Amino acid sequence: MLNIKTTPSSLFVQGGAEAEAEDGAEPTDGDFNWHCKNGLAKNIQLVKDEFCKERGLKPFKIAITGKPCAGKSFFSK
Repeated sequence: MLNIKTTPSSLFVQGGAEAEAEDGAEPTDGDFNWHCKNGLAKNIQLVKDEFCKERGLKPFKIAITGKPCAGKSFFSK
């Protein structure tokens, strides 16, 4: 069994940074932007854009050519 003793970040504890400030600890800076406050489904484009930017991912295009009835449409899907 692995037992790791950790303390959760104030962002994940009910009360957030305000509760930490009351306990005498340093409050977190207020410039943390929650993308999914209204849910992941409503903000998926924003999350995807940030994910791609941070990892340097860029879209690419592929051209599929061939004779008629060779399966281009099948493999394109």
